[in-house]
Amino acid sequence: MLATPAAAQQSAAPSAARQSAAPAATQESAAPTAAQALGMRVSEAPAAEARDALEAADRALAEAADDSARRAAATRAGAAVEATLEAMRESLRGAARLIAALEVRAETARDAGQASVARLASLARAPLAAQAAQPAGPLAAARGAWLAAAMGPDRAGVAALRRQELSEAQERDRERRAAWSLARGAALDLRNAREDVLAPGGVGALRASLRETRRALDAFTAVPAPADPLGLPPPRPVLPGNWPPPAPGPIVTPFGARDPLGQAQTGIEIAVPGWAAPRTPALASVRYAGPLGGRGQAVVLETAPGRLLILGGLESLAVGEGEILPAGAPVGQLHVIDPAAPEILVAAPFPRAAFSAAMLYVEAREAGIPVDPARWFALPKGESETP
Repeated sequence: MLATPAAAQQSAAPSAARQSAAPAATQESAAPTAAQALGMRVSEAPAAEARDALEAADRALAEAADDSARRAAATRAGAAVEATLEAMRESLRGAARLIAALEVRAETARDAGQASVARLASLARAPLAAQAAQPAGPLAAARGAWLAAAMGPDRAGVAALRRQELSEAQERDRERRAAWSLARGAALDLRNAREDVLAPGGVGALRASLRETRRALDAFTAVPAPADPLGLPPPRPVLPGNWPPPAPGPIVTPFGARDPLGQAQTGIEIAVPGWAAPRTPALASVRYAGPLGGRGQAVVLETAPGRLLILGGLESLAVGEGEILPAGAPVGQLHVIDPAAPEILVAAPFPRAAFSAAMLYVEAREAGIPVDPARWFALPKGESETP
């Protein structure tokens, strides 16, 4: 557990800790620290670039004099809106990581307070033992007062402060997600308007969508991103390299394997038990959730700008486009290949049973280029490849 200013003062002078608990809380929620200011600038930079891109795209549409220029301006507008959405997604993922850390901190402070109360209660139930350890007299009374101060009210105050910090961060996040929803709606309108850019009123519709996206971005940045009240740097994302696999099972089709037509596989296939629910390996945004040609239902996850994970072979989906999922969140239910698979799963060894149940398709992309998922995950080998 991270030491709080109030908790640090308790170990030196309990009475001083009680007097300074409220000022410490006020100082924590006042002006942002250097670490908080740095985090704010980092999160604001992509938003500022997106705002400039929106304004430049709007000018290009206003100045387009022929069909070729209008098409080019429409393409530029689409890129500007996508840059806006990407900046928002990355900021929201950062907020989600921070809120997860604040939840752990609040639970730790709550547990510490409850443990203190339990220790005080145990002392009350054993007065003779307490008296034997601390003989009666003025010194014993002073020690008892110090113990009660150190273990009781201040711990409760710290726990309440941690809950308040979490609540404030969650409220900011809700406001920013509302603006994010507006931006997504404007982006959908712009995609539809791009198809009619050469029609009468097409340019006007595109510019209206750009202005709506700009308003959503302004509303998004008007609410400060949640920052750590203790001034600690924002939590870093968990980088790929040793992520847990999205579902258990051996690889039956490796990356780069040739299909019957000679085409190289851009992903891998994992033989998975039918009861397994594929899960996110890290905190991620849902970029797409729906049918994927030849792969049934699929989910496209974005863990960082330019880093996409595709999970296919699903029968049903448990998430929707635009959601931000924590690590370990289920994304859907797999399509079961053999209806008798549950019985086979009981009777057969795991790899063969898993093969008869369901197949999960996993594809990893960096900057739009498929890469071997083995670079991201700690994946098992297929049965034929094990020693």
